[in-house]
Amino acid sequence: MSTNKKPYFALLGFLLLAMGFLSIVFELMGIRFVFLRFLENLTPLLRLLAHLGMAFGGILIMYLSLTDWKDEYVIDSPDEEEA
Repeated sequence: MSTNKKPYFALLGFLLLAMGFLSIVFELMGIRFVFLRFLENLTPLLRLLAHLGMAFGGILIMYLSLTDWKDEYVIDSPDEEEA
């Protein structure tokens, strides 16, 4: 992934995380988002799993987009350790 797209993916992950958790909290209060109304056709357990999937999917997208993979797995050669 190019470095100029990382903030967009982090924002997407944050929005998914926020919408997932807010939809769980709002559902407990009896409020539902209009754009998630198609989930009302599901059973309550599947609806909860969909909301949790949104939240954890957002966490996963944020983690993957904000991790610097080049510095994560640098393997030093044995010659440099002896010097």
